[in-house]
Amino acid sequence: MKISIGTIPDNELKEKYESEKTLEFGKYFTDRMFKTDFSNGKWENPRITKYGPLALEPSAIALQYGQTIFEGQKAYRTKDGKLNLFRPALNIKRFNNSAKRMAMPEIAPDIYFDALKTLLDLERDWAPKNVGSALYIRPTMIGTQGRLGVVPSNAYLFYIILSPVGPYFPEGFKPIKIWVSEQYIRAAPGGTGFAKTGGNYAASLLIGQEALEKGYSQVLWLDAIHKKYVEEVGAMNIFFVYNDTLYTAPLDSGTILPGLTRASVIQMAKDFGYSIKEEALSMDEIVDGIKNGSLQECFGAGTAASIAPVGCLRYQGKEHIINDFQIGDITQKIYDQLIGIQYSTIEDPYEWIVSV
Repeated sequence: MKISIGTIPDNELKEKYESEKTLEFGKYFTDRMFKTDFSNGKWENPRITKYGPLALEPSAIALQYGQTIFEGQKAYRTKDGKLNLFRPALNIKRFNNSAKRMAMPEIAPDIYFDALKTLLDLERDWAPKNVGSALYIRPTMIGTQGRLGVVPSNAYLFYIILSPVGPYFPEGFKPIKIWVSEQYIRAAPGGTGFAKTGGNYAASLLIGQEALEKGYSQVLWLDAIHKKYVEEVGAMNIFFVYNDTLYTAPLDSGTILPGLTRASVIQMAKDFGYSIKEEALSMDEIVDGIKNGSLQECFGAGTAASIAPVGCLRYQGKEHIINDFQIGDITQKIYDQLIGIQYSTIEDPYEWIVSV
C-alpha cells in the first residue's frame, strides 16, 4: 500500500533532547508517527502524521477489555549514519503471534516493514549517536470498536511511534539488584504470558513499584503453580551461569515471552563453546548455587535492557549477592558481541542486521 506522508510546519517541529548523556528512557518522542486502520476485513489508509493524541470512543474495546498488543524494537545508529534494525523479521513474527492470541487481525510483514522503514527514514535525525543509546520503536495495535460486551473488536488501529532513548537502567551496564516476587505472579500456563499484550505488564506494576521504592531495579517472576521456579524478569529474560553452562527457563509452558535477545544470546553462547540448557531452575537451587559458589554469573537479556548483569537477588527477606556484585566474564563477552553487531563495530556473522 502507498503510504500518505503529511507535512508538518517548521514551527511545529519539536526541540530535540538537550544531551544524550541525560537521555531518559521513554521520555521523548519524535515528530511523526505511522497509522493504518483495519475495517471490513482489510488494512487501509496507511499514513504518516504528526505525533499526537488518538481519538477513541470511551467504550473502545482496547480501553474496556485490554485488547492491545505491542512490540519493542530499536534502531541503532552507526558511525556512518545508517540505522541498524536487529532481526526485524522476528519482531514482525512475534507481533502477529501476539495478535492471534488476542483475537486480533495479523498485519502483513510488508506493510509493517515498509511503514517502519519509511518512518525511520523521515526521523533518522532523532537517533542518538552514542553506543548504548538508540531510537526505540513501539509498534502497537489496539481494538477501536466502541461497544460494551466481552467480544473481539471489529476495527483496529495499528501505529508506530519512535522514542530516542538512553540505557534502560540509569546505572548503565552495571550489576543491578532484583526483587524476587513471592506473592504475585505474572502469567499462568494457558494464559497470555507469551504475548506482548498490555495486561501482562499492567499486572506487574504494583510489585514493580514496591521493588523500586526498596532500591531494586526489576522484579523476578516465579511460576504460577509452585511459586518456586524462575521464569523471567519484568523487562527481560534471565540467564544463570553454572560451570560455563547457561541456564534459562524453557518456553514450552507459554508463560514466558520468547525474547529476540534471548534467542540471540543462546546462539552466540553456543558459538562461543558454552553449553545451553533451557530448564526451569528453582529459587532454592539458585540460592544454594550462590552459597556454594557454583553459580558464577547471572544476567538479563532483552531489547530495552540489552544485557543487564545481575548482582543481587532479594528472596525470602535476604539479599543474595552474585559474583561479588561484579560483571562476569561470560556476561561481558556476550554483551560485547551483541552491542558490536547492533552498532556495526564488529562483523555480523549471522546476517541479523538490516540497515535503513
